[in-house]
Amino acid sequence: MKTIILFTVFILVMAAITVSAGDYTASFLYTLSDFSGTKPFSSARISQDLPKNEIYAMIGEAVSIFNSSGMEIYRFDYDSNIGIVSDVAVLGNGQLAILASKGPLTQLVRCNFRAEPIGNIDIKGFPTDYAGFSPNRVYSSDGKLYLVSFSAMRVMITDESGLFIKGIDLAKELGMSEKEREESGLGGFAIDREGGFVFSVPATAKVYLFSSEGKTRVFGRRGSAPGRFGVATGVAVDKNGNILVADKLRCVVMVFERTKFAMLKEFGNRGFKPGNLIGPDDILVDSQNKAYVSSLRSRGISVYQLSNN
Repeated sequence: MKTIILFTVFILVMAAITVSAGDYTASFLYTLSDFSGTKPFSSARISQDLPKNEIYAMIGEAVSIFNSSGMEIYRFDYDSNIGIVSDVAVLGNGQLAILASKGPLTQLVRCNFRAEPIGNIDIKGFPTDYAGFSPNRVYSSDGKLYLVSFSAMRVMITDESGLFIKGIDLAKELGMSEKEREESGLGGFAIDREGGFVFSVPATAKVYLFSSEGKTRVFGRRGSAPGRFGVATGVAVDKNGNILVADKLRCVVMVFERTKFAMLKEFGNRGFKPGNLIGPDDILVDSQNKAYVSSLRSRGISVYQLSNN
């Protein structure tokens, strides 16, 4: 009798886990488009204007802005006064902080909402070990700018005027040697809704959570089975704190709950049908809990509605 009771409890627990995982849905909605049809981006970078719920897609020498319905509403191209744009962050006052390069020089340019230059944001008060720091992504959150070098695995945090607040050497935090740093690099980075951030390192097949108190948690295993990482790239956090990880090799997006890192869902899958993904890379989740996933092979940016009932 005791064995039967224990077996019954085991079955009920497993059923509860299955139901919980099954409750998470990711429904394909559309691909970002203009009036001519789908925008055939390949591996575009994605950022957002949270107050307006607008999406910025960057590829080559152009930046497209999309409304919450996925339609392009504005576009700006390469400007000799700015340089070639690598990333855009929206400041608290609605202005843009545009990370751009002019030859070997990387600069942070303050622009109005139409990307017309107002002036540079010069970084002030940084320590000497950040003198050669060259970021390739910029993020904005709660009045702060996060300048990130994916190759150097470093983060510089400033206020919106460019005044240095803090620098974080992620490779050192993870106990990596300089050789390991050179052979690694970040695959994705996202600001956490709890004040820290999340990042992936493809070389280790792991995702890391770095809290605002400086504590690090880690999860992930290499493999081809559901929940395992082939090449983990873009990361994002949904409205409930669940962690989304794009896998470029497996062509899926995985969703993990943040407590024990149990996998809740995989979606996308390799293919050319609507909702399929080819080499997914960048990913973000907007204020309406919609996930935007960038793909290779001119597959554009696919949009999914997330739900965790």
